Amino acid sequence: MASALWTVLPSRMSLRSLKWSLLLLSLLSFFVMWYLSLPHYNVIERVNWMYFYEYEPIYRQDFHFTLREHSNCSHQNPFLVILVTSHPSDVKARQAIRVTWGEKKSWWGYEVLTFFLLGQEAEKEDKMLALSLEDEHLLYGDIIRQDFLDTYNNLTLKTIMAFRWVTEFCPNAKYVMKTDTDVFINTGNLVKYLLNLNHSEKFFTGYPLIDNYSYRGFYQKTHISYQEYPFKVFPPYCSGLGYIMSRDLVP
Repeated sequence: MASALWTVLPSRMSLRSLKWSLLLLSLLSFFVMWYLSLPHYNVIERVNWMYFYEYEPIYRQDFHFTLREHSNCSHQNPFLVILVTSHPSDVKARQAIRVTWGEKKSWWGYEVLTFFLLGQEAEKEDKMLALSLEDEHLLYGDIIRQDFLDTYNNLTLKTIMAFRWVTEFCPNAKYVMKTDTDVFINTGNLVKYLLNLNHSEKFFTGYPLIDNYSYRGFYQKTHISYQEYPFKVFPPYCSGLGYIMSRDLVP
């Protein structure tokens, strides 16, 4: 009886030890994979950023403006045009801007215009939403829209659309600002700042991000694959929360 008991106990103890060993091994494997996915900040990659300007784009966008009546300021000479990225369903956010910092159109005789940048809600967009956006645009005349999907990954397309719109439909603007719906702009102070500049050409300002690393981790929203971008470090750029440039720098 005693010998049988001693036979069973080591077996149970061995099984328990095996379970703990497998658990620890799994945890160790997870942390190793997590560590390898992180950028290694001790090595700063030096890249000739002119590389990006010497090659033609791999894929040229050919999206079209979709609203029947284009937002247009080609016959105006606005001092500042503010372009706000927005989602089609963010009606309340757009309206909040229209009645707060985007309401006043002139500061000390200098015209300031605000427009909203949108894509399509989905591949088969709800007809009621599409009609309501048309009505909203007819009422306020401040929506700029193209036929790409309105997703986080397509924010770059919104910026390209904004620059194209300025070039084609608002070429006389002196300054252009890009910002988001969750940002509050002190428009009066901004106009004062721009008026006090020593020069109004080749001007670009914002919050600079330098030596910002490309994210290779598990969070899919900000994950960048090596196929999309092979380098460890992004070129210097300004935060998308808000940046301003003179019209001559709009590509």
